[in-house]
Amino acid sequence: MPDSPQIAADADLDQLVRRLRGLSRRAWSQRREPVRRLVADLVALGPPGHAVPDLPDHALGDVVAVLSHEALVFQAAQQDGRRDEVAAAVARALTETR
Repeated sequence: MPDSPQIAADADLDQLVRRLRGLSRRAWSQRREPVRRLVADLVALGPPGHAVPDLPDHALGDVVAVLSHEALVFQAAQQDGRRDEVAAAVARALTETR
């Protein structure tokens, strides 16, 4: 069973993805850079070989969802179940996109 830090990390990811999927074009103008930094972090933390093309802002919620999942699984396999770096990157983006 997942421990409470894991549950918190999953809740942060769910909240962030919901937030990103609901942003208006105007709201994206203030949140674009933190989300693009998160995408770059997730690519670096996930399995090798990913490259994210230049996508429109409205697609980034889905990109974050997919890359986060892949990075969490990859990090857990590499670090005996630890997913701290991915959780920290997601939490940082959640704060920066308020």
